[in-house]
Amino acid sequence: MSGDEYFGSNDAEQEIERFDRVAKQRFWVTPQNRQIHLTIPPTVYPPREDTDLLARVLHDLPNPNGKRLLEIGCGSGAVSLFAAQLGFSVTACDINPFAVASSRNSAQKNGIQIDVREGGPGPQADGEVRQWAGDSPHDVIVWNLPYLTPQINSQHLGPLEEAALLDTDDKGLVTRLLNLLQTTNILADRGVIYLLVSHNERGKSARALCLRNGFAVRSVITHTFDDGECLEVLGIWRPYQLNSKIYKDELDSTNTSLLNSNEKEGDFLQAGRQLAGHGRRGRVWSHEDVAFAGSWVIHEHTLTPNPGLLQLQGGLALFEAIAALTESTDVQVLKWPNDVLIEKGGELRKVGGILVESLSQGKKTRVILGIGCNIASHEFKKDGYSIATLQELDSKISLLDFQRVIQAAVASWFERKTGLLDVKVKSITSHYTSIFSDGIKKLGAPFYRTEGMIFEGVESDGRITLRDQMNTVHIIGDGEDILWSDYEHN
Repeated sequence: MSGDEYFGSNDAEQEIERFDRVAKQRFWVTPQNRQIHLTIPPTVYPPREDTDLLARVLHDLPNPNGKRLLEIGCGSGAVSLFAAQLGFSVTACDINPFAVASSRNSAQKNGIQIDVREGGPGPQADGEVRQWAGDSPHDVIVWNLPYLTPQINSQHLGPLEEAALLDTDDKGLVTRLLNLLQTTNILADRGVIYLLVSHNERGKSARALCLRNGFAVRSVITHTFDDGECLEVLGIWRPYQLNSKIYKDELDSTNTSLLNSNEKEGDFLQAGRQLAGHGRRGRVWSHEDVAFAGSWVIHEHTLTPNPGLLQLQGGLALFEAIAALTESTDVQVLKWPNDVLIEKGGELRKVGGILVESLSQGKKTRVILGIGCNIASHEFKKDGYSIATLQELDSKISLLDFQRVIQAAVASWFERKTGLLDVKVKSITSHYTSIFSDGIKKLGAPFYRTEGMIFEGVESDGRITLRDQMNTVHIIGDGEDILWSDYEHN
């Protein structure tokens, strides 16, 4: 593995001394309340809270029988052994040869069949993928990712032991994994990766990295320690694999076309040029020199979802796609309920927006999410307003780049994916509140009925709560009713 500069000759000597320690015998209790007998030699990562978290995720997966599972960095083998008990066909790997020996020994001791190999994601010099992952694609991949950021000249447990704790890879292990997903068949069609990360600097960037590489990502479960450290399992997959993606050179409106079509939930329609695109209240959306105009069928069931909440999800998808492409959230502003603005030269200008529309046919309601985003334009001043483009932030951003990332971002918030729960209402509103609160610092104070207000929060139905100077609460459902003191084009 790369990152050898973090370890010196003293570390190697101390590593040798560690081999004199006696292997520990431990009974690990699974989520099914069954015991697995583990032999854990020195330098092998033992089961901890993060192990339990991954095991809980596997326990809740439907229909494991016959599915192929790969665990990267298996350590003691606890998760792999439990997965095999659930019915998965398991391949496990670790760069630590003592972890490989430990997992094989514990599998034999417990009468459980798993295939354990030495190796893992890293430079090709460390071995070809097939050596540690096998030849067949996997339906599920799990990885308790090393989540501590190494410090040069700091104290270490030792190279082998810290391989389970430190991300010493100069490219970043998440980046290496995503590259493997794009260049190999390690993940089966419709497969899902469950990646455990910490909310440190590298862990926080994992979501954006996935989107930037065209992979959908969703939080599955979290665990917060008493000291505030938080671990999270992310579900990662290829977005909308089974859905159609339709492209038309010209269309009046992608939303209108999908509303009146027979396309199914998850299907996507994009126009090279949209001739009669529209926003809220029928406002005209001008199609710039290079622009994205696309729509998804996000709902087609008898139960009608709340349109206000869907708008929040769509706004988050657009905001996160732009943030992933620009690798920054400093200049983007999420304006409730459906616009993303760019701050440039002290001015806020709209770069993109979303529109949710629905149509009821019999007992079913079809809901369409439309997204428009400016990539490049020869003029920024329009009749009474100004626009922004993504290429103002990064001239290298192309329409193809945006297409890939927005597909992943929309799927992250909307796709119904086997093995992953739909996003919960509380997750939507809390995430939106966090990002929107940052945006208010640039938007300025909200004014409702000419009176200055204070933002209080987001309701479960997508409306926002404002409080006036007399402490009276106002719950607002239409963004057109609010003016922002520092945003000229309201």
